Amino acid sequence: MSPHPDNSATPAQSRPQPRRRAVGDRAMRRATIIALVVALVLDGIVLAVAVLSADGPAVNGALIGAGLTLVIVLPTVAIAMTGKRLTPVTMAATVLGTWAIKMLVVILVLVLVRDMDAVSTRWIGLALLVGAVSAIAVEAVLLARSRQSLDVEPVAGAVEDESSA
Repeated sequence: MSPHPDNSATPAQSRPQPRRRAVGDRAMRRATIIALVVALVLDGIVLAVAVLSADGPAVNGALIGAGLTLVIVLPTVAIAMTGKRLTPVTMAATVLGTWAIKMLVVILVLVLVRDMDAVSTRWIGLALLVGAVSAIAVEAVLLARSRQSLDVEPVAGAVEDESSA
């Protein structure tokens, strides 16, 4: 008796079947990408207003705020794209880790530029508020609308009613 399994199946049967993407995965990717686009468009408007104000510190602040918006939104998009390949524990650790890194980067940048005359912290805050908060709001609304029902199949041979036991 060979320790190796019998591989006498036909080639069509031994081919791995392509895994269908879950509806929840598609909804998460869609929500994060739409949120990213909304954040970029709104930060572009804030940047245009800053440029039209012809104020150098305002433009610098809006650029830094737009950059910080990307720091907040892009890791979420990356996690949504790669999340289907992660285990639940790895996914939780990744989400927590990226959140901590995002907050650290935002805080460090704000501390570094707070006393610079060439940067308007008001415009940084405005760009962050418009970009990042709108992205989070759009993502939350889209995910709430695409909420999937939980389909759980009972395990074969499991007792469904304790009173019948």
